[in-house]
Amino acid sequence: MEKMNELMGQLEAAETVEEINEIKAAIDAEKSRQAVIAEKSAILDSFKGAERDVKGIEVCKTLGDFAVKNLVLDALRAGDAKSAGTNYGFKAATSAHTSTPIEYLDQNVVDVVSQRNLAIRSLFGAESISGTSLKYFVLGATEGAPTTVAENAQKPQFHVPYEPKTASLQKIAGWYYETDELIEDNAFLKSSIDNRGLFELDQAIESYLMTTLLATSGIQTLSPAGSALSADDVFKAMMNVKSATNYDADAIVINPTDYQALRLAKDSNLQYYGGGYFYGAYGNTANSQQPNLWGINTVVTTAVSAGTVLVGAFRPGASVVTKQGDGVRVEVVTGDHDDRTNNRVTVIVEERLMLATRIPSAFVKVSA
Repeated sequence: MEKMNELMGQLEAAETVEEINEIKAAIDAEKSRQAVIAEKSAILDSFKGAERDVKGIEVCKTLGDFAVKNLVLDALRAGDAKSAGTNYGFKAATSAHTSTPIEYLDQNVVDVVSQRNLAIRSLFGAESISGTSLKYFVLGATEGAPTTVAENAQKPQFHVPYEPKTASLQKIAGWYYETDELIEDNAFLKSSIDNRGLFELDQAIESYLMTTLLATSGIQTLSPAGSALSADDVFKAMMNVKSATNYDADAIVINPTDYQALRLAKDSNLQYYGGGYFYGAYGNTANSQQPNLWGINTVVTTAVSAGTVLVGAFRPGASVVTKQGDGVRVEVVTGDHDDRTNNRVTVIVEERLMLATRIPSAFVKVSA
């Protein structure tokens, strides 16, 4: 401002046209400089505001909680809109979210997997892509191997064959009805999204991942040694993973019926192999209600059918791939005549992802 006042004083004192034009040019340049400074200051102020909001807002612990703050429901309540939804493209936890209702995306909202206990999905690696399809390479068995070489001897060749494969993101989605009182009660909306919508979406994603993996060409198979699945069969599958890939199996996925049979198995002295309902086996150590099999992370789920157990090196063997910046989308719709006359709204939940299995031999399907 001091520089501008000085220039204005010089303009008043100028006597020739050349002096006037020169000073006017200097004034325009100073105005441009001050505009840039003002713009930068505004940006810095917005960042400071976001920081204050981070300290002041209630931390979002679930996606339903985030959706309540992110859904623009005022237009729905006023009857001026037919739907309200969260955007695709949840930003990283270190970025400020640009939607009006909430300016900061907390890590607990981004990491909805752990919040909603999506057990199978967390077993795999996680990747993202900028497009909607991915060309990746399926690893084959190594041919040849490095070895000791004598002087003047031929060095051995080895190579790892890769088979290219292309897969596209799949949209997993569903919807359900809810009373229109939902949009008047944020707590009820949050509960509905978390406890109904996202839980059912999780189940569908788990089923998709298991169905896709079990249908993948190249995964190993193993038939039980006896008439029923045994813990020995599971251990053999673990060793098959090691033998084929040199990776250690890091997880077991088993149906509740099969897990129950193993968990309640007893020896000739009627002692539970996995420990009783008060203490561990033969009174040793504390009881564990759902212990892991062979010390490996064990996921008990109906996403795999009874009679089938999947053992694998999940994290190195396959990845869940999502679109970069995408997340779960929640939408509340009041668009059609039936919704209005029946005092209800439609809640839509969806996510886009796919499974890329790069080392099929890292997985063993145990089934009769």
